[in-house]
Amino acid sequence: MQGIPTTKKPIFKAHTTFLTGFTLVELLVVVAIIAVLAALTFTFVGRGLASARAATCTSNLRQVGAALIAHSIDNNNKFIALQPDINPETGRRPPVWTWQLARDGYLGSWDGKGSAPCGSGVWTCPECEFVSHNYGGYGVVEGTIFAYEETSPRGGVTEKGSLREHRIEDPANTWLVGDAHINVNKPNKGWYAIWSQPSRWNGHGPAARHNGKVNVCMIDGHVERLTIKQIEERKLTEDVLRK
Repeated sequence: MQGIPTTKKPIFKAHTTFLTGFTLVELLVVVAIIAVLAALTFTFVGRGLASARAATCTSNLRQVGAALIAHSIDNNNKFIALQPDINPETGRRPPVWTWQLARDGYLGSWDGKGSAPCGSGVWTCPECEFVSHNYGGYGVVEGTIFAYEETSPRGGVTEKGSLREHRIEDPANTWLVGDAHINVNKPNKGWYAIWSQPSRWNGHGPAARHNGKVNVCMIDGHVERLTIKQIEERKLTEDVLRK
């Protein structure tokens, strides 16, 4: 008997796979995407850190402002002297108002030798670099509110220290203490005072360290973040006395 031919189909079918690599264009696209993502990440992280430093500065100013107000209350509502009178025993002036607040126990320690790390402590704006005597970048208004304490004439002028708080017309809109610089071109160089007149702010003036804005604690104790223009327009440092 003649056999019937049969055709057997294979159970498994062979497949051929071709492995191909990235082309140069594809690699360049991937690299570009990674670079963009990295740049965005660094930008957001940088902004986050800057915001954190600005918030720390705000907290610092609330504490410094509260100490200044407490000192004035304990001294018949008279603001602390910008710098005390000459000590007759030494013939020299004691340090400025920051040292006085610390000495009298109103707020922490003050490093007069400038040995503390930059940006540390309640006295220092985190964006500030130290200058001589460790002025950490927070300044009061020199001239209209805070003054040197003197009992003898200097240059034909006798000053008897700072004002009393009741002479301020609008405490909620008057600079008590805030970000201050020693040079307008170096906002991160701190100073202990600003001039009351905007025309002199190229020397000692408000320091826009926080994304172009200045942290300011008003005499009523609240803190605002303002541009230099806003500070000038609102006259936070001049025309502040009761008429």
